[in-house]
Formats: sequence, C-alpha cells, structure tokens
Amino acid sequence: MNQSLARIALAGTLILGLSGCEQDKPTSYLIPKEERNVTMPVPAADPAKDGLSDTAVASAPGTMQVLPGMQAAADEAGEIAYTVPAGWEEIPPSGIRKANLKVADENGSAELTVLVFPGDVGGNLANINRWRGQVALEPITADKLPEITENYTIAAHRGLYVRLEGGAQSILGALLPFHGSTWFFKFQGDSGTILANEDAFKAYLDSVQMVDHQH
Repeated sequence: MNQSLARIALAGTLILGLSGCEQDKPTSYLIPKEERNVTMPVPAADPAKDGLSDTAVASAPGTMQVLPGMQAAADEAGEIAYTVPAGWEEIPPSGIRKANLKVADENGSAELTVLVFPGDVGGNLANINRWRGQVALEPITADKLPEITENYTIAAHRGLYVRLEGGAQSILGALLPFHGSTWFFKFQGDSGTILANEDAFKAYLDSVQMVDHQH
C-alpha cells in the first residue's frame, strides 16, 4: 500500500515537472523574438514611393523637397494670370509649377519657373541661400539680405525682389506670401541673358494677377 502511494506521488511529481517545462518553452521563445523586432533595421526611404522629387525644401543647399501633400496644396493655392514678355516662350506648366517660360538670346538662355508651397518653406533667408547655392554663391547671414533684396509689389501684395548675380549663372527672383502660402518666381540662367532681361522680368512680375477661388 505504501509502495503504491509512493509510485502515485512520484508520478504526480513527474507530471508537474513536465507541465512546468511545457509552460517555460513559449516564454523562452518569445524573448529572442522580441529582441529581433527591436533591432530590425528600418528600410531607407524610397523617394519615388514617398512622392518626392528633385524640385523642391530648403533642407539641403540648392534643393527643395516636394513632400507628400504639397501637390494638393499647390492645386488649392489658385492660379495666376500674366503677360508673357516679348520674345519669351511659354511652356505648359506641369506638376506643382504654376508657370514656366524660357528666353534665349546672344548671351545664352534662361528659364522662369513659378512655384507655390504652403507656409514660408523655411523663411526668406533659407530660401534665398538655397537659390544662392544654385548659382555657386556662398550662403549669407540675415543682416546681408538688404544688400540683395528690395520690397516689391506683386498683384497688389507686398513681396520681396531678389537679385543674385553669380559667375556663369545668375538668378533674379521674387517671393510672395499670399493667403498662407509662398509663391516663388525664379528666373535663372546664363548671367548675360538674365541681366539683359531684368526689365522684362520685372514687367512680367508687374503683370501678374492672382486668381484665387478659395478666398
């Protein structure tokens, strides 16, 4: 009788021991799985999938980054009407571009692009330094802005005229805050062509009318 009880007790102990081992197995398996999830590398961003392009943000010298949603914001910003300067060629705008014009003369060629982005896209200094990088000019500090800019009225709104005379390339431009967005008028190309067409560029800016259906 005592031997039978001993056998039953031993069997019970073995069963409990086996059950405990089975309960421990999932716990010991989950620990490395959790560690793998924590240390798994994050895939690099794919510009094509993220809707980015080489057109636009003042995050890197000479470039802007068009973030997802900017196309919709550009569409909602309205359109512009303007007079094309004599001798200039108008090209149908595409994407976030609101206007695209070209001119060529004995000095070379230049292109005018008009873009609009929500907000101030980093502010005047960041945007002007981005433009400076595009014509191989060094960045400047805020106290130098008055030397290369002047207030300029566009479509009855106060904008900022920018003159960046580089070496081979130069930029004439204007920045116009308008209903929570900023319009960028950039005339860039061979320096001789840019400077010879400054009056035509200003005449273009003077002809601009904002067609805003949202306000």
